[in-house]
Amino acid sequence: MTNKPTYIIFGASGDLSRRYLLPALKNMREMNQVGDVILVSRKDYENLKNLIPNDKDLPALPTGQAGGKAGKIFHLAIPPEAVTDVVKLIYDNFGKDDVKIMLEKPFGKDLESAQDLVSHVDQYFKESQIYRVDHYLAKRSMQNVVTEKWEKNKITRIEITASEKIDIEGRVNFYEQTGALKDFMQSHLLEMAAVVLSGSFNAALRHEALKNLEIVCDVREHRCVKSGQYKGYREEVNNPKSMTETFISINMVSNDKTWRGVPITLSTGKAFAEKFTQIIVEYEDGKKKIFNIEHETDTYERVIRAAIEGKRDLFVSSGEILETWRILDNLQKSWLEDKGNLVFYEKGSNIYEVINNSGGQ
Repeated sequence: MTNKPTYIIFGASGDLSRRYLLPALKNMREMNQVGDVILVSRKDYENLKNLIPNDKDLPALPTGQAGGKAGKIFHLAIPPEAVTDVVKLIYDNFGKDDVKIMLEKPFGKDLESAQDLVSHVDQYFKESQIYRVDHYLAKRSMQNVVTEKWEKNKITRIEITASEKIDIEGRVNFYEQTGALKDFMQSHLLEMAAVVLSGSFNAALRHEALKNLEIVCDVREHRCVKSGQYKGYREEVNNPKSMTETFISINMVSNDKTWRGVPITLSTGKAFAEKFTQIIVEYEDGKKKIFNIEHETDTYERVIRAAIEGKRDLFVSSGEILETWRILDNLQKSWLEDKGNLVFYEKGSNIYEVINNSGGQ
């Protein structure tokens, strides 16, 4: 890697930066794979031009598939409500040439806000300059899903489950505003479903798979959607009436003729007995193929390297973002009126028991 971009992190003191970005960049600098790393906090916003080198001092980096050149990569590890201002700030200070923007989830909070965010970013930068991170797309264990030989006409069921052992870990404000639907379902689970259904990491094919995906029944009846909350959550967040879901399971179907009639269940939740992410494909003879999506310590190095090299298929397109929110739109609107009955489960429960309604009350 002869030319190396300058890597600028907004939100460098945050949890994501401390746990993932900075260790990944430290390793990459030791391997001479990235140039200077510049950390930006809010107090630096008025002084960006002095903090970050001018274009003439930076190398131009070929991006391969799309996006022209990129001398600077801006990674926005900041709260979603700050993204619009920072995108404009970057444009006002550095223009649009030789720039890439990396965005972290959540990309909006519903369909309307996601549409607004996409439109706002489009005012300043091209889609080919925007890299929306879903680190699951960069996991090597996800590659096994597309390299597997499928007998699609014999598949009778698909389940994708992400069980987390941790609880909300004190992130009270974040989680009360987010919940499992926005935190994990809209992003990671639906993207994994798109990979499974398309059989590809190609962003256009994933987008097409999402277009065909929908919740299987009238969401107002709460039969196709099961939401729950671990016991003690309300005390933890000091909100005795909180209806925020720490668990969600949704039954979906695809209108693609390949998958017609195959039930697809996506489930995720916190404070369960085990931590795992699993894709289960069941065949008509009862046999199952199980793909375990592993924790991989170098995932964010792969994310950053993919952005440097312009490997856009490891990132989420604006079309995919809008489709994921479209899938959940009716559900979210129904929740504004009535969220239905939460399943309350003990910490340390088995997630499959809660999915099957035998672990709650």
